[in-house]
Amino acid sequence: MLVLSLLQGALAYAALGSSPSNFGTTPVRQGARTLAAAGSGSTAVYTVSQSTLDSGTVVREYMNAEGVVFAVSWNGPALPDLRTLLGDKFAVLSNTAAKRPKAGHSQLAVEQQDVVIVSGGHMRAYAGHAWIPGALPAGFDTSVIE
Repeated sequence: MLVLSLLQGALAYAALGSSPSNFGTTPVRQGARTLAAAGSGSTAVYTVSQSTLDSGTVVREYMNAEGVVFAVSWNGPALPDLRTLLGDKFAVLSNTAAKRPKAGHSQLAVEQQDVVIVSGGHMRAYAGHAWIPGALPAGFDTSVIE
């Protein structure tokens, strides 16, 4: 139950795989980034929007050219509301957490065909990221998710 209780947090309004969120704050940074699609000569555009929640946690959303969130990340003193941030992918995380021993685990990693989620940390120092592999723009390197 400790892990599941840690999965709840500050208010968020987005869902991975849907439209961008409105955290009730002004995004600190929002900018388009362009990638050259491997071998095709074309480019893929994605936008990164960064918001700082009232808790001080920074949430970044990575959106494709159509405005669909394909990746998210968080870093800060409190977890964002992962149920809302991950949308229907939250069930994957909570099911994985429910199968783990309860003591001593502050890191969860899930790698499935339809979603990758990594979340970890401890009180006042949480970080994580998630993405939908099939929704990544061509040439997108997941190591750039901050």
